[in-house]
Amino acid sequence: MTTLVSEICTDALLRVNTYEPGESIDTNSQTQALRALNDMLDSWSTDHLSVVGSKELIFNWPTGSALTNGIAKYTFGNPLCTDIGEPGFSGVLTSGSPTIATVTNMPADIAVGATLYDQANVIPSGTTVTAFDAVAQTVTMSANASATPSGADTITYTIPGDIPYQRPLRITNGFTRINNLDFTLEVTMSRDRFTEILYKAQPGPWPVCAWYNPEYPYGILNVYMVPSMQAEAHLFVDNIFTNMAWTDTMILPQGYARALKWCLTEELCAQYGFPITDAIKKKANESYNMIKALNAQPPVVSKYDRELVRGNRPDGGWIINGGYR
Repeated sequence: MTTLVSEICTDALLRVNTYEPGESIDTNSQTQALRALNDMLDSWSTDHLSVVGSKELIFNWPTGSALTNGIAKYTFGNPLCTDIGEPGFSGVLTSGSPTIATVTNMPADIAVGATLYDQANVIPSGTTVTAFDAVAQTVTMSANASATPSGADTITYTIPGDIPYQRPLRITNGFTRINNLDFTLEVTMSRDRFTEILYKAQPGPWPVCAWYNPEYPYGILNVYMVPSMQAEAHLFVDNIFTNMAWTDTMILPQGYARALKWCLTEELCAQYGFPITDAIKKKANESYNMIKALNAQPPVVSKYDRELVRGNRPDGGWIINGGYR
């Protein structure tokens, strides 16, 4: 279902009597409602039953220099420089050119593969760094600038970890693919179980188990055994709700639009001093619980080797049936 962020915020503001239908919503009210919505979505991302499905991340296991003292311990994330307290840089962009010239304050941690964003909005979405030269003060992009800004443009960049994807809150499953064969990777191992491994630098063709530590701004993925080949890894992670803008469009499954509107209404009640009525509380709980029920998964059925549960050796009846039953 397609829903405008402005519609969600508008309906919630209407329900707390902050404006009348047909009135224009002032900028301050838009900002307050949008901030409350993004805070709520950020909180929902931490609840496994609130998220919309999962995402499959595909990459090759890092080897060599990515290892820490011979142990496979990878940083997981791709945060924006400003998110970790580092400034961006300025440079001159030209329409149709992939080069950022006259770069001031060339970042020491800029790297090939970093995603670029600019204030003038002339760098296409998803553009990354393909090369940089600190002496010539240039950065080469994977795409051309769409226009020529007036003067120098302000540019921010991401700082990719060993696994350059958005830092996941949790990893739910995974495997390693070799020659079209998929080998299971146990990714739900706890810290206590992982620390019980005696020799963590044990080499192997690919990892067989992992413990994910969701630190910030980079998650830490600890795996065993240490991969000796850049095999294709597949990890499944919960989706994360991203910050929304007033003009953005949300594409969500059935039920989410109603839940967002009523739950945001409940959030705004406290903010605007509007009483949380029984009707608001009931509709917010009802719509949110429907989402959680939709995302609930049946318990995993235990699987045992057939020989362990139905062995013939202690059963003398095999004499009669020949072992076939």
